[in-house]
Amino acid sequence: MYGPHTAGAGALLYMPFLETVRKLILAYKLSSTPSTYFLFVGGAGSLHVPGTQTPCVDHPDFFLAYRRAISTSLAHIAYMEERLGIMGTSLRQYREARLAESTGKATDDDRRVIKSYEDEIRKQDKASDFIKAGRTAYMFFDGNASMRWSFVSPSALYRPGKRTGRYEVSVDDMVLSGEQKDGESVFEGRLTGISVADMAIAIADEVEGRKLVGKHWSAVGDLSEDVPGRSYLTLDAVDGGSR
Repeated sequence: MYGPHTAGAGALLYMPFLETVRKLILAYKLSSTPSTYFLFVGGAGSLHVPGTQTPCVDHPDFFLAYRRAISTSLAHIAYMEERLGIMGTSLRQYREARLAESTGKATDDDRRVIKSYEDEIRKQDKASDFIKAGRTAYMFFDGNASMRWSFVSPSALYRPGKRTGRYEVSVDDMVLSGEQKDGESVFEGRLTGISVADMAIAIADEVEGRKLVGKHWSAVGDLSEDVPGRSYLTLDAVDGGSR
């Protein structure tokens, strides 16, 4: 299983992501046997808007709905603060301003925070290049018969959470909940997710079962728990891990 990772907000770049993917594929082909299974973990933005062939990242309404959705989760905000610094801090400020607005207690400063944050997203979300790179990376795999591959995109609200062992798989399309409301975007209030633990189980199940060879897929699960957790664990932090 492979997938390039980030080293802070400054690493959310298009070309380094794709160069890493290219090198990973070359390394895989040089070192693998015909039976080796290449499972790549890419972003949710490469999933299609349901009923279309359009990747979500290319839909003009995706990023605003995405930022609004993740701002409701303390677990997601804490994760972003740990990994991406200022992007997480600004998301927390946006969350607090939106909460004040929803209760009728917003100040002029709160309204300015919301407007500034959303205007910036509409102009260009800070993670858009990185997420678009994940969409483009899928083109290395789509229709590629030279290797046994699977391309998994964790659903949009992927975050720390409880391990249930239950999940549902979707192929190609992003799973959206409920029906689109009049006057709102196709994504607004409908994005789904999965906990890190359940996503790991879905990936492990696929590595063992190999039911999605040559497929682009995602998984959704239970997000009822919203408790901040550490983005990375060391062996010392796990029971028995240091022995």
